[in-house]
Amino acid sequence: MTTTTPPPLDPIAQEYAALAFGIERHIPGYVDAYVGPPEPRHEAAAGEPAAPAELLATARQLAIQVAEAPIPEERVGFLTAQLAAMITICRKLTGEEFAYSDEVRLLFDIEPTRTPEATFDAAITALDRLLPGRGDVAERMIAWRQLRQVTPETARRLIDLLVPEIRRRTQAMVELPPGEEVEFRFVTDQPWSGYNWFLGGGRSRVELNTDLPIDASRLPGLLCHEAYPGHHVEHSLKEAILYHVQGRGEHAIHLINTPECVISEGIATLAEVAIFPPEESIRVRAEVVFPAIGLAADPAQEVAIGQALGALRGVAGNAALLRHEEGRPAAEVIDFLRRYGLVSDGEAQQRLRFIDDPLWRPYIFTYHAGHDLLGAWLEAAPPASRSARFRRLLTEQVSPSQVGRWLAADGADLSPPSTRPSPD
Repeated sequence: MTTTTPPPLDPIAQEYAALAFGIERHIPGYVDAYVGPPEPRHEAAAGEPAAPAELLATARQLAIQVAEAPIPEERVGFLTAQLAAMITICRKLTGEEFAYSDEVRLLFDIEPTRTPEATFDAAITALDRLLPGRGDVAERMIAWRQLRQVTPETARRLIDLLVPEIRRRTQAMVELPPGEEVEFRFVTDQPWSGYNWFLGGGRSRVELNTDLPIDASRLPGLLCHEAYPGHHVEHSLKEAILYHVQGRGEHAIHLINTPECVISEGIATLAEVAIFPPEESIRVRAEVVFPAIGLAADPAQEVAIGQALGALRGVAGNAALLRHEEGRPAAEVIDFLRRYGLVSDGEAQQRLRFIDDPLWRPYIFTYHAGHDLLGAWLEAAPPASRSARFRRLLTEQVSPSQVGRWLAADGADLSPPSTRPSPD
């Protein structure tokens, strides 16, 4: 996309952005990206930060304005969900305290469900059958991953090989904005494994954290998550369509710990399966990944192990509930992450760092909640219609409650996947 002067924000978006930057003065990192005109940022940075009580009053008044505004229904729904989260943040800033589950519910428009440990046990039993060797499953899982670890230099070569393919497949599903591009960098000392920094004008910088091992077999999924057709594509399309064309300036700014994050992480966690049928996922590992790292591996086994690991998606959410809802000590939570996450002590400590980070501690639920919610809606459609549904998620204003209503209209099973009857 050719970089142009950002369109002006309408009055609602101006107040929304001003409120977000006001919160940012108290919570650095709250504004994840801003690609609109510079005035709201500059005005919010001038003078002393607004008092939390003032921000709370502003947020509540803006919610009333949105409810009464003559704007499209889907915009009202999106902004209402976002503002409910912003009101919660402002209430916290005034000193109000929330139980952790209530905080997650109010911030993300979701129910923070605890995954039954029996689900994890069943997945570990499946991995016991799938992993080579005998003995402790966690040790075998760690050893299996270590064989697939690559240096940043090798990862860079794989990125150069994989990105053209995932971009081509994404372009076949949805038209990308002209001139969009992604830059990849390696970084250290971060609480996350990968991050997309949206720069505007259809451009993103994706950073990969080398404090954590780089797993070559997981790299295709990570690139899909952060770039094509995940975060980069969603942000680029919503900037181009919702902000530049439709004038919905709330899409000039991205906020952490709001319902839009559930949608974004849901899209990103489903990004690989959106463009790679299982047999194609197997092929790309067999023909691209394993030859590049000199690994003799069965790609079908790799995919089967990856699918079994998917059942452990809720481990981090359970760990966060142990830590913040039940007040369990760090050592106990690390043991839980090692036992059910099948990771090393170092990786468990890194995951706890994310769970304990003041900004990110509620965010951990966005990944599996987003995956399960959006995945259920995609699966409720006939296979031939799923790409069209995925395009809607990439290009429309959507909140978790809205997806829940779509699911209800489909007559789909709304219970969490871990509690649904087995298809067997």
